[in-house]
Amino acid sequence: MVEKSQYTESNTEFKRNGNSIYNGEFLSYLLDKDFFNTALKEDLQCQQKFVDYYPDWVRSSTLNCIRGLETFNYRFPSVGVTQSLDEFHYRILEEGRTLRMFRGEYPYNRDVHKFFDDNQSNFIDDRPLQKGDAVIVSCPFSGTGMMHHSTHRIFDAAQDLNVPVFVDMAWFGTCANINIDLSHPAIEEVAFSTTKGLCTGDYRAGIRFSRHGKIDYTSGERKNRLALQADWTHGCHLNTRISLELMTHFGPDHQWNKYSKAQTKVCETYNLTPSNCIHIALGGENWLQFHRDKLYNRVNIGKVVKRTYEQNKE
Repeated sequence: MVEKSQYTESNTEFKRNGNSIYNGEFLSYLLDKDFFNTALKEDLQCQQKFVDYYPDWVRSSTLNCIRGLETFNYRFPSVGVTQSLDEFHYRILEEGRTLRMFRGEYPYNRDVHKFFDDNQSNFIDDRPLQKGDAVIVSCPFSGTGMMHHSTHRIFDAAQDLNVPVFVDMAWFGTCANINIDLSHPAIEEVAFSTTKGLCTGDYRAGIRFSRHGKIDYTSGERKNRLALQADWTHGCHLNTRISLELMTHFGPDHQWNKYSKAQTKVCETYNLTPSNCIHIALGGENWLQFHRDKLYNRVNIGKVVKRTYEQNKE
């Protein structure tokens, strides 16, 4: 008989969501520098500098190996990763494609998009890709906080079928030991966010790398909305200015370097398996209430990791 876990969202700090560890160090830096008072008196427009600097920030990681960003011809600001996902969903609907994802993927995608057909599952785990599909996959993977074991296989299958792939890298900045080559021709779009890695959830910013985005104002074809907004400089300029400031002072490995020892201790204490993301762990059968699509028992340990870090610091 499997012993039921005493840990639930209602009585502990363990959670089911994907929120990372809130590190007050980032806000303290902005306040100590009097950033807000100064920035609001200046020109906040930093769109080009932001999209130019972001790939350098990603490549500065010594704990992860993210290759291939230079193969994307277009870069656009995005309100977190979510705005970029929304644009991809719009494309899927317009082209009449079928959304395909692995079990355990970020649930937002099925909340905003019809995903379950009456007669079949659209999980990649349940049936192979087909022509006319479109794939979203997160890296690190939302269901485990690690690389999905079939990530590279699905890239190859998508290329053979001319299926577009969107890679969601929202958790970059919280992770270590992630190795991915984004130059794979099946990958048409990749998006990053500073929400998790730099704790900018209240002033969200991000970037989408794309193989598409040329705007022809004389054509009657649909124009990519992120491309248009970038062309019109209709971004959230204060948000991008905040993220740019933080990126120039804090590297993408900062969260991992600060909290990884505490993550290890928490996992040892509660018999959890640490993931590649600082705030995520996997549990065994006594953590079933934290299941993702009944496949992974993914536990958000961020609050416990932060408390453990603070206690050990004292």
